[in-house]
Amino acid sequence: MAWVKSLFLLAFLVGGLLLVRTGAMPFWLWLVTAALVTLTRVLPRIDAYRDELQVGEDGIRREHGSRLRKTVVESVRWDELGSVEVRARETGPQREQMLFLLYGRAGNGVAVPGPLAQQHSLAEALARRLPGWRQDLLAQATTATEPAAYTLWQAAPHEG
Repeated sequence: MAWVKSLFLLAFLVGGLLLVRTGAMPFWLWLVTAALVTLTRVLPRIDAYRDELQVGEDGIRREHGSRLRKTVVESVRWDELGSVEVRARETGPQREQMLFLLYGRAGNGVAVPGPLAQQHSLAEALARRLPGWRQDLLAQATTATEPAAYTLWQAAPHEG
């Protein structure tokens, strides 16, 4: 599909040059238009959005954003994790994807979109580490037809 856009861009630029040659358009206007149109094709590639998830021995860290805009870093350590929630039908083009929310006790946390969680086997890693993990609720969230929130794990209350 990208080749079709490139073909249209090329046709637009050549058509503009033909207008310049016939005197129907000043060269400077074609040059400015060509620069703007070309930048709209090139800039998204230069400033590509990145979304990285690390599930490690210490905890979970997500870094997302782009080079030219602010990058957001979210993290939570395993020992400070307070609860894990999944929201069904929360994200995606037709809101068909899940969103994992990992809440830390100190107010920190990580939000992980479903495709990124699946790519890094997040649910499996959480199930291995968290006693009392509710796989049955995750299955319900996966098949949900309406937006809903499910608490998959809650830390035991601290005795003081």
